[in-house]
Amino acid sequence: MLLAGCGFEHGAAVRLADGDVADSIADAAIDARVVPYCDPDDTSLVACYEFEGDANDGSSNMLDAQTANVTYATGRSGTAMVFGATSSAEVPDSPALDVAALTIEAWIKPSQAPASGLRMGIIDMEGRAGFFLQDSGQIRCIASTSLQVTANIALDTWTHVACTYDPPTLTIYVDGMAFPSVGNGGPLATTSTTGISIAADNPAGSGSRLIGMIDQLRLMSRARTANEICVDAGTCDPR
Repeated sequence: MLLAGCGFEHGAAVRLADGDVADSIADAAIDARVVPYCDPDDTSLVACYEFEGDANDGSSNMLDAQTANVTYATGRSGTAMVFGATSSAEVPDSPALDVAALTIEAWIKPSQAPASGLRMGIIDMEGRAGFFLQDSGQIRCIASTSLQVTANIALDTWTHVACTYDPPTLTIYVDGMAFPSVGNGGPLATTSTTGISIAADNPAGSGSRLIGMIDQLRLMSRARTANEICVDAGTCDPR
């Protein structure tokens, strides 16, 4: 026996025609749509760069990067920004960068490692926070306090990296795996005036340029959870 679909309105059963059932299912599918990576309605989103042929910010803050000598190529998702020795991507300062907590996350694909004793910037906000690839494949995050971990970042391979700061705790993640945290941080600084340098040290022109690719760079004004980070990295079940 086949039963016609039924809906409910103010406690009373309402019979639905077959077309109404289909429409209802379609509406439910729309409601369950995937939230965009750069969701301008997310009030915790500070800046977000998907690098789909440009360096525009997908957040409501519109912190577009001013670029020079960059190109775009197939990335981790869509296209990614390619950085060379003379590239630059600079974001002007904004009050939106003054936050109390922080998440930095990105996909990186370095094509060469920093020279011994040096580093390459993933993103830097001088005086606020910074995220760096160190020599020997290490990752370092600075946000009031600092943490460096041996992550064995491989060349010419996409790796998801993230750093969260929920005062006083600073945590680094690589491909969704959390490294031991440090818990001795204080408030994040709010006096910096030099904006953001992507794939380099800040202020602009300070060097430490990353050679390779960056994709899906995102900053948030909260510390994303370990589960959220591993979902972003694609290394755990999103349920």
